[in-house]
Amino acid sequence: MSIDFLDGIGWADWSREERLFCAGLYEHARKASCAFARWVIDTALLLTLSPDGDWDLGCEVCFYRGFLKHKGRAARGEKYPFKRAFDLCLFGERAIVVIEAKVCEPFKPRQNEHFKADRALIRKAVGRDDLDVFVVPLAASNYFANARPSTLEAFTGSLSWAQVAARYPDPILDRANGMYRA
Repeated sequence: MSIDFLDGIGWADWSREERLFCAGLYEHARKASCAFARWVIDTALLLTLSPDGDWDLGCEVCFYRGFLKHKGRAARGEKYPFKRAFDLCLFGERAIVVIEAKVCEPFKPRQNEHFKADRALIRKAVGRDDLDVFVVPLAASNYFANARPSTLEAFTGSLSWAQVAARYPDPILDRANGMYRA
């Protein structure tokens, strides 16, 4: 890399955006979505969820807008969060696992309230009360070591960037685990 104003360093080595790291994870995981789903379920300790069956994976999922438009409906007209996007989503026949990632910042109380509401809103949008919806945080190992329990109550289980980098050896994913400063 020889771009002077980037000091000869590629943008991926500069970036602190979780979208970059989620895109890297997506590129690895999408090659075997079912195996990734099994790993997430086992690693995040989603004990009530069976990994059996088919799984699809999405990145930067604008769920309400995209899903409802596909169904001939309108998120705005039905009062769903129109621009709400999830970092990664695993879609199974009986469950949706939303993975919300942070790299350099903490999860905030207001955002956590949205995560709590998403469980019911997703079921309502899909029209399936029997659909299991899990929201799993993905953050640095030291974030979970220092987070207040009340911060994590909006979530089920957890995943760290260190666990992700161990599964998919990639310098970008490995770097994500060390960027959070408590």
